Order: sequence, then structure tokens, then C-alpha cells
Amino acid sequence: MHDWSDEDCIKILQNCQKAIPKETGKLVIVEIVQQPIAHDIFDDIRLTYDLVMFSHFSGGRERTEREWKKLLNEGGFTRYNIIKIPALQSIIEVFP
Repeated sequence: MHDWSDEDCIKILQNCQKAIPKETGKLVIVEIVQQPIAHDIFDDIRLTYDLVMFSHFSGGRERTEREWKKLLNEGGFTRYNIIKIPALQSIIEVFP
């Protein structure tokens, strides 16, 4: 979703939310979650990816947890869980 604008991401999430069972459904997103303060060896690379998204896509960018939360809420999802893994990306579990 990093190459889509906020408005497009919200539309995508709204469509996903409609397709997921409310009681048992879950959406899994594998994306970079920018950290405001450097915490691991991947932070500089995450920043570089953000600059690439900015330069190549209209509205695309890497997002912080706060920005993900806003998108997810506007997309119709009430709960989420971010699982950090030893990689650039994190796993974002999203629940209706």
C-alpha cells in the first residue's frame, strides 16, 4: 500500500473490510512501519524507501504507526496489531 495515496488506501481498505467476515476475519498487511526514532539496523533503509516512494509515486510513502492507525480506522477497521520481524517490513494484522 506504500505506493498508493491515503485516499486510495482508504478505498482499498474499505473494500477489504466489506469482504472480511466480521467475527472471524483478519487482513494481513506486510509493509514498512516507519519509526520516529531509530531502533534497529533497518531504519536508514526504511527512510530511503520513503524517499523512493515520494519520488516515484504520487501520494505514495512509507507510513508511521500513527498514520497506519488513521488509515485503518478510516478504512473501517477497529483493531490492529503490528508484529515486528527481523526485516524491513512488519506484519500488520487488521481486524474488523
